[in-house]
Formats: sequence, C-alpha cells, structure tokens
Amino acid sequence: MKKTIRGGIAPLALVLLGAMSLAACGGEAADDTDEKAYDTKTATQVADWLVAQAPKGVARNAQYGTDDFGLSADIGIALAQLDGHDAEVETIAKAVTTNQKAYTSPGFGTLTSAGSTAKALVLQQEADLPDSGLLEQLETTVADSGRIADVLEPKNKEAADYSNTIGQSYAVMALTEAESGKAEAAAAFLAGQQCADGWFRVTFAADPEAADQTCEADPKAVADADATAFAVLALQEVDSAEAEKAATAGVEWLKSTQAKDGSFSSATGNVANSNTTGLAGWALGEADEDKAAEKAATWVAEQVVTCGDAAGAVAFDDAALADGNEKGLTKETEGMYRLAAAQALPSLEWLPKGAAPEKSTC
Repeated sequence: MKKTIRGGIAPLALVLLGAMSLAACGGEAADDTDEKAYDTKTATQVADWLVAQAPKGVARNAQYGTDDFGLSADIGIALAQLDGHDAEVETIAKAVTTNQKAYTSPGFGTLTSAGSTAKALVLQQEADLPDSGLLEQLETTVADSGRIADVLEPKNKEAADYSNTIGQSYAVMALTEAESGKAEAAAAFLAGQQCADGWFRVTFAADPEAADQTCEADPKAVADADATAFAVLALQEVDSAEAEKAATAGVEWLKSTQAKDGSFSSATGNVANSNTTGLAGWALGEADEDKAAEKAATWVAEQVVTCGDAAGAVAFDDAALADGNEKGLTKETEGMYRLAAAQALPSLEWLPKGAAPEKSTC
C-alpha cells in the first residue's frame, strides 16, 4: 500500500475503498466520474530512473568516490510516496540503517547531525523498519525549547551546528510519527519560525540561547519556498491549532508566490527550478490545493529528460534540461539531476493526464 509522508492512506485509496465497501454491501458505489485523472507514466519513469541510481540501496557519488546516504534517504522517502515501491524503499532504508553511524555521525567535529538523524528516522518509518536507536539519538538533539541542534565535539573549535528549518521539519515528522515526548516542543518551535507573511527561512537564530529566536527577530531573514514546503509538510502531521494555523498560512504564501507557469523559484538567485517547484507542489497537493499542485506538476514534467540513458532524470532548470537531452549526464553533473528527481518526484502524483509534454526528438 502506498505510504505518504503522513504515514496514512492516500485520499484516492480511501475513496476507492469506500466505493468497494458499498458495492460489497449491495449499496451503490459513489459516482467516480468526478475523480480527477492523473498521469502515472511520468512519475513511474522518474521513479524507475531513481531506483537505478541507488543499486543495493545506496547512491554512489562518482565524482568524489563516496556513498551518498543523504541522497539515498531522499530517494527512499520520495519513492515511498508512490504505489509499488515498497521493496525498493525497504532496501534503501536497510542500507542507510546499516550505515547510520557514518551518515549521522560524520566527524569533523560533529558527533551527531540532528538533521541527518531525523531524515534517516523518517526513512526508517516509511519503510516500517524497527527503530535502530535513531529515535533516542534524535531526542538527544532536541532542546527544551524544541529546537534541534547538532551534537558537537567540545574541544573541536572548527565544529559548527548546521541544523536548520529543513532538519527541524524532518525532526517534527519523525518525532510526531513516533509519538515522542519531544514532538510537541519540536513542532511548536518549528511553527514559531514562521514569518508574518506565512513563509519560513532556512536558518535559525545564530544564538540558540537567544530569548527571541523567531523569524520576526531576524533582520536578515529571507523567504524560502523550499523551507516553507518542508515546514508545511511537517506541520500538516501535527494535531494542534498552532500547527494547523501555521501550515495553512504557509500554504497560502506558497500559492501567492507561484508563477503563472506553475513554477517556484529558489531564494538564491531567484531561479525557477524543479527542486523548489517539486517540493512546493508536493506540499500543496498534500494540503488538497489540487489546482496549484497540478500546475506545479505540469511544470516539473516539462523538466524530465527524455533522451538516452538519462531518460527519467529531472533537470534543475531549462539549461540543465537541454544539457541532459543533448549531452547526457556526467559524473560531475549527475548529482544535480538525482536530487532534483528525488525532490520533484512526489509532486508528479498531481500531474493531470495529457499534461505531460510529448517526447522530444533525440
């Protein structure tokens, strides 16, 4: 059965289940003519390409000759949003779990990466694997205020805390799913990072002990659609009036910043791209904002590479799409297409039938 970031049954599955139950009881099934028809071929193509990027569950960075467990987790979480990929998600989750120390305790002064631990636990939960100690490890990174922070080696002056709103969002997802005693505080802190207009910034207050750590107290705060999408996805899972209010405001801000062509732009460089558009489209779809989600999915579908061995990859932007179709991918560029595909894949669930562009001439 398809999983979602919420860990529940997809809305369409509920409709079909209800219709089947009515038929079995001799009643009339609900009229399904109003159900929207979504394209599945494009998502399947992208999913199949992503699966091939993580043989035995691990994405290998050919440029640097290293295993990329963070990207592997991104791929697994993305695949978990679609039907029919339980086996692949489990394979990836087991591989990341096997290597969780290398992923969540990377060294260089970082004893525990809060964001990596949270993402690894979300993946583990999506795969229905037993907790391998990640929950307790994550809980140790959550302060009384609810803010996550990396655990650093005290004597290493080069060590730095890289925790941020995206990691906090993963933490809220994981802690909420686990019904942790830390979940409420983590969610409240995340909701408190929202600025008045509804958006979220990526960074936290520089001083974790500051009395006011809110977005409004940060004169350098910059609206970020990626961070806002992650926060909305996380807060939609939380059963509280504060979280619901924040998620709703985040959705409204995302809708207001969507371009007419359906795309969303990154905060850095203000470039329309598939990573940001995919994440925003996913969040909007989960919030039942179908029209906005469909526009985002349509734009993302136009960034799917259709030529050669790279068919199914997702290009970051128009320039990368041309390169992917004409030149293929290189070990220096493949990571960009992999991450774009992982972040964009869930949004393609809302791609209307007939909206996918025809295959280009290769």
